[in-house]
Amino acid sequence: MKKIRLAGAAASSPSHAQQAIIKDQLIGSWRVLNLKATTGDKVTYPLGEQVAGYVTITPTRFWLLFVDAARKAPPAPALTDAEAIAMMKTQVAWTGKYTTAEQAAEGIKLTTHVDAASNQAIFDSDRVYFIRVHGNKMMVKSPGVIMTGQTSVVEFELVKAD
Repeated sequence: MKKIRLAGAAASSPSHAQQAIIKDQLIGSWRVLNLKATTGDKVTYPLGEQVAGYVTITPTRFWLLFVDAARKAPPAPALTDAEAIAMMKTQVAWTGKYTTAEQAAEGIKLTTHVDAASNQAIFDSDRVYFIRVHGNKMMVKSPGVIMTGQTSVVEFELVKAD
């Protein structure tokens, strides 16, 4: 790999072969095992302590759907306003095209440009993750996510589902 020095910092660009190897580790459907957010020394569980859902990674797209597994089912498919609000507050879903960078100390850097989301506030933004794959498990860490007005580190663990 060729390294280029720019203003005292090392920059590198992975080859197409390296990109293919990195993507091969990520591609597939992954079931979420847990999700937490850390702000300073405070740990929270944004979707409750029992989270359910999946991340699917294709060669070009990242899909994420997480829900609070303990949420109660509404009595009918047509939601009341209160039920709709409760459902919205207990889920997150978005998708976008992504790019990867070579393996670094923090993990594989994956940057997704969100082009559809359940929360319009994250539409047209970038989500950055550092990913580590160990066998059939994936650890994902996203530094600098703004939650409830504060910056948090969001981490979730996944297991290969397909």
